[in-house]
Amino acid sequence: MDKDLIFFSAEGKGLTSTSANHVANMAKEMIRTLEARLAAMVFYSTEVSLIGSGSVNVLRNGADADDVKNLSAIMHRVAEAKSLIAWLREAIKAKDRLMRRTEDLSLEEFAKLEGIKIPEVPVMESALTEDEYYGSLSLEERNRYYELETLAAVIGKEIHPGGHFADARDDLARRTQNPRSVEGDGRDTLIYSYEPSVDAGLIESVYFHLQKQYREAQAKLNSMKYECEKAVTDSKVKVRTDYTNALEKWNGEMQAIRSRHAEYIRKKVREYGGLKILIPDTLDDIYQEVSRLGKNRITDEQKVDHPIRGHYL
Repeated sequence: MDKDLIFFSAEGKGLTSTSANHVANMAKEMIRTLEARLAAMVFYSTEVSLIGSGSVNVLRNGADADDVKNLSAIMHRVAEAKSLIAWLREAIKAKDRLMRRTEDLSLEEFAKLEGIKIPEVPVMESALTEDEYYGSLSLEERNRYYELETLAAVIGKEIHPGGHFADARDDLARRTQNPRSVEGDGRDTLIYSYEPSVDAGLIESVYFHLQKQYREAQAKLNSMKYECEKAVTDSKVKVRTDYTNALEKWNGEMQAIRSRHAEYIRKKVREYGGLKILIPDTLDDIYQEVSRLGKNRITDEQKVDHPIRGHYL
């Protein structure tokens, strides 16, 4: 229970902040009157007379025994009035604190107060990568991928332009068309003759066989790469879809909590705004006296019905 609620009636009876402030102001006037009486008190009387005159004029009467005996009662009344003021002022401040704390109540504080667990903001998971995909393959599949990749790379390098086999094949075709070449002049002239060391048909047969192997390896490799790309793409789509759904759910849950938060604040503000300040039994006498002063200022002829001591006002 909030310690500030001690100032207020649980039964809805008591003083509003405006009424409490008015009573406190009346109590201040009462204190000023009583303290003025204390300040003006002297314990001797003052008389004045003219020399040779038989008459004596009283300028000021000093306090008598009853006045002195009443000093304690006056001081207690001042103390009681100040206690009443302190109670009412603190009650007004307590009400203001209750209202301010309620209006400033954060969503996190509200959730803790009501035992509500605020859902965590969803985070988009990482999609599958190519390395992760290939890393998830079985031993046989991974080895097969590496075999196809290296086979296609090796054969492709040899049979494509610039490759050793491709260049040797093209060179044989040129030598077959030009089987001799001459180098030098006169008696130093050299004649080179070129004779195929292997049947050209075999070269072509091996070339086309390698070309077929390359295409088959490349086709199988592309198929495996396609499966990888498809798995990566599907993973990205799933991750985005799951994140979108999670975010939508989170927004819905947070909106519900925010609505409850706003309603709680509205309800509490109305509740605290309607709180009435109670008067403790120990301050009831002084409260009644101050109230009578206020009512008598309105009309001296008005009859005043006083609440029973100990009841909420």
